[in-house]
Amino acid sequence: MCEHSLNYARLRGYKGMQYNFVVSTNERAIHLWQSLGFKTVGRLPHAFEHPTEGFVDALVMFQPL
Repeated sequence: MCEHSLNYARLRGYKGMQYNFVVSTNERAIHLWQSLGFKTVGRLPHAFEHPTEGFVDALVMFQPL
């Protein structure tokens, strides 16, 4: 689904794709976005209350298209 949305955005002239809220403890999601070319460009301290780890950061991830 992510690859499709990246291709769709490129075809329509978008210059970048951004995910505003990737929970820092979600290692699988972070790995997936990084494997597709996304980089962390920001961090929101204690933005998410994890059910077992308490408040954790959220990442802002971006990829130029």
